[in-house]
Amino acid sequence: MTRRYPDHPLIQVETDAAGHPTRLRMDGTDHGEIGICNRWRIDDGWWREPVARDCYKVVTRTGLLATIFLDEIRGTWHLERLFD
Repeated sequence: MTRRYPDHPLIQVETDAAGHPTRLRMDGTDHGEIGICNRWRIDDGWWREPVARDCYKVVTRTGLLATIFLDEIRGTWHLERLFD
């Protein structure tokens, strides 16, 4: 089961030198270091509002499994989905 967040709330993410996420904080909770399960890129919408995202499925030390993304147009990190 998953919970999707269509409003894509802002989250805080620390990254390594390559720009990959290494640590996740959201809703005032530090979820610690994260492991990357999968990553992909979305470039879409040249005919309307453009979308440029680096997406990651991550797992945290606290056991949180989530899909997060970097909005490259705005330079902000967002939550897409939480998995049970």
